[in-house]
Parts: sequence; C-alpha cells; structure tokens
Amino acid sequence: MKKVDGAPLKNALVQLENNEDLDHTIVAWTTADGHFELRNLPAGKYKLSVSRNGYVEAEYGQRKPSDPGVPFLLSQGEYKHDLLFKLIPAAIIAGRVFDEDGEAVPRARVTASREAYNEGYRTLEWKTIAMTDDLGQFRLFGLAPGRYYVSAMDRNANLSGDREFTVIPGQGTERGYVKTYYPGTPDVAQASVITVDEGEEVPGTDISLKRVAVYRVRGKIVNQIALKSGSWVDLQLVQRNKRLGWGLGGGQELRKSDGSFEILDVVPGSYVLSAHWSDEEKSFGTQQRIDVGESDVDGVTLSIGGGVMIPGRILWDGKPSLERDGLGVNLQPTEGMFTRGGAAVAANQFVLKDVGEGEYRVLVYGLSKDCYIKNVEYGGAHSSDSTISVSKGGGAQLQVTISSHGARVQGAATDSDGLPAAGVWVVAVPDETRRSNFRLFKSQTTDQYGKFDLHGLAPGSYKLFSWTGIENNEWEDPDFLKPFEGNGEAVELRDEDSKTVNLKVIEKKSVGKE
Repeated sequence: MKKVDGAPLKNALVQLENNEDLDHTIVAWTTADGHFELRNLPAGKYKLSVSRNGYVEAEYGQRKPSDPGVPFLLSQGEYKHDLLFKLIPAAIIAGRVFDEDGEAVPRARVTASREAYNEGYRTLEWKTIAMTDDLGQFRLFGLAPGRYYVSAMDRNANLSGDREFTVIPGQGTERGYVKTYYPGTPDVAQASVITVDEGEEVPGTDISLKRVAVYRVRGKIVNQIALKSGSWVDLQLVQRNKRLGWGLGGGQELRKSDGSFEILDVVPGSYVLSAHWSDEEKSFGTQQRIDVGESDVDGVTLSIGGGVMIPGRILWDGKPSLERDGLGVNLQPTEGMFTRGGAAVAANQFVLKDVGEGEYRVLVYGLSKDCYIKNVEYGGAHSSDSTISVSKGGGAQLQVTISSHGARVQGAATDSDGLPAAGVWVVAVPDETRRSNFRLFKSQTTDQYGKFDLHGLAPGSYKLFSWTGIENNEWEDPDFLKPFEGNGEAVELRDEDSKTVNLKVIEKKSVGKE
C-alpha cells in the first residue's frame, strides 16, 4: 500500500529470495486490492522485497530505505500472513545541462550517485542514469530519500581525430569537456550535494559544463597471443584514487588497424591503463600505471601475452569444510577494472594460468561459513592481507592455508526501549592493528527476533557493534569508527570459541537538509 494514505497498490512486484536456493525464482504481482500470495514455498531463510514504478523499493523489516532488510526463517508448512509493505513515493531530481556558451547539451549522460564505502574509503556509487533530451533536460527518477551527487558528461562534444589533423602547432593546450558535478565543477570535493525527501521533486538542478585542460595518452597494444592487430582489445583508463569520485579517467578512444590507440580528454592524475582480450576459452590481460601531468603521454606499450603460470595448493588447518561441492581460487587486481578467471581446486591443488604482472588479492570461493583464510604465502613470502605481487619471472608457488576452526559469536540486539531490534547491522571489528585487513571484518543483519550469529572469525581481539541508519561497510572507515570506540563490546576469540554477546543498537542520526 501507499505510505501516504494507505491506499492499495496494484501491479507491485513481490520477490522472495533464498541465497542458498538459486534454482528457483519466486515472484508475484499485487492485485487491485494490493494483496499477494506465494504458495508451496520450501523451508529456508528468505529476504522479501517489493518494488513498483514511482516508489522506492522496500524490503521486509526495513525501518527506512537506507537500512538493510530483515531475513526471516520459514519452516516447512508454516503460513506467514498479514505482511504489510508501505511504499514511499520516490524522489526526482530534474534540470538541464548547458555548455560554456549557454547552449543546451543533448544526449549528455547525467548520473545521480551516493556515497558508499570500499575498504575504508568513501567512494561514489551511481544509483540512476538519464540522458538529456534535445533541450538539454533530464529527470533522474526512482530515488530514495538521501544525499546525492549529480554529474553530467557529454562524450559527443569532444569528438576529434588524430592530433596531427586537429591540433594546430603552437595553439597551446587542448581543452575539452570532462565529467562535471553540479553546479559546474570537475572536482567532486567542490560539488554541491542535493538532499531529497520522499516524493520530492527538485527542479532547477542545472549543470554548466566548462572546458578544462585535457591531454592524450597514446600507445600501442601488442597481442602476442593472437599474433594479430590489437584493435579489438578492451581498453580502460581508470583513476588509481580509491577515494570519493573514483571512476574512468578518459573520454573517446581512437583505434588503428596496427593496434595503436589514443585516449582523449584525460585530466592530470594517476591512472591504471588496462587491456583485456579473450578468445572462446581463455582470458588474457595486462595493465600499466600511467601518470598524466601537464603534457601528453606518448609511447605506452601494452603487451597481451601469456603471462605466468602460478601453481598453488590449499593447506587445511582442521577438517576441510565446504559450502558446496567445489572450491575455487581467484585473483582480483587491487587496481584497474578487469578481473581474471579463477581455477578450480582438485585434491587441494590448483593452477592459475596466464597471470599478468601486477598486484592481486587472493580470493577463495566455496568455503563454509566456519572457515577463514589463516595465511597466504607467495614465493615463500607471507602476506598479511592476502595480496600478492606478480612479476614477469613468475613460477612461484601460491600457498593458501584455510582454517575450519573459526570462532562464533551470537547474541541479540535491542533498541533503546529494550525491545528486539530487527534488521540492524551487527559488526565484529578487529583491533586497530589489524583493521587494514578487511577480510577480518564480519557483518550481518539481525533477523526478525533481533538475533545474530557470526561465524568464521579469525582468532584475536574484536569489538562488536550494532548500528542502524548507516551505510554498508561504513564501519571500515577509521574516521567513522572513532566516536563509537567506547560503545563497542570487547571480545577475545580463539579458534573454535563460541561466545554470546548482547548489544545495544547505536542509532546514527539522519542527515537533514542543509
């Protein structure tokens, strides 16, 4: 139903999800009186959500849109009824995009983004995208209440050809349009934040694009695998900065039949230039750090080669414990956007093939919830945060030790009135000396009874917190944690410990309009 007046909502989409049962899709549509019914459901742990055009998607048990939903257990033959969803109307941000001459910019891409957290850094995560019409107008709709950064980018405005044909010698630095944040700055730190309430439409969000000094990155892709031109290779220039405003670093790309390339409209900064190519069965890639100053960057060579072969093995501390039948190992680049394929583990052995140079984080898939990665060694060197550095020499062995003796902490969270707090975050935060190792953090939302059950914690000292009104992973930001240090419940864990901790919910105050 509508939250405003309680009127029923027809044609709302109801989705029931069970992460342990990916073979079934369970959906329903509400009738004219707003009702829905799902039958013959297998027992399990579920999340229930409802969505409809013009309204903010809601999850069962949510207190407000930024909060997580409440997972609930459904036993065999149980009948769950009288579930009530009150959908709030979505907000809209509208405006126009102009160039520096005051003319409307058609087909500009406009994005509404919100702050998110990634490994302790604030970044921007887009929520919706719109294109401007012939009058430069845009409408960003379907927005939940909150604070947004709005940016515009006109990739068509900077269409240009080879430098020798388009830049006159002695003319000076090229100028071009880059991503611009409301009201008209390429620097996200100088942008104005737009705060919207439920159902509110904020008009007049006009963005004025301005030309700034831009440069070019030129080079060649050599595909040593296909022995052909590298012109079809995927190419990405990405900012190395993980902080607010992380994103792509260039505009149009010019490709040549000989594999040479030219990336236009690059502003000064530090980047990772990645190239990726795949055939029907294998994937290959390489990357290189690029620093752009006050001049063009020439002579970059990216070689798509076979990379190195990394043999590896899994060592178990305790009895092997898997979530499903298979175990896999993958390498995730710490910089850049392209990920590489992983390898299946057989008889505790695996081989990662064609790994390019660079720094990677070791990921292991298929472990049960009681396991944790105890140690990672590459070439005999210990890695405290599961990252390894691969060089051309390669050939070193990767050894991953997994413990199935993870500790367990369970309990309940209560609100200020002493009542069970459903759908709030519970987080186990490692002591300050280990907080750079983000795999040690454990988080969960409480169920319909306010209970939580954290598994697979590595030995050591932790503080347990329960929050409402915060963003996912916000607790990884040291600045966020500082004022709450005294509110955490300290716990010391050893292998196979099972402890009970009850928590009082900390409510982060909502940020109102400025």
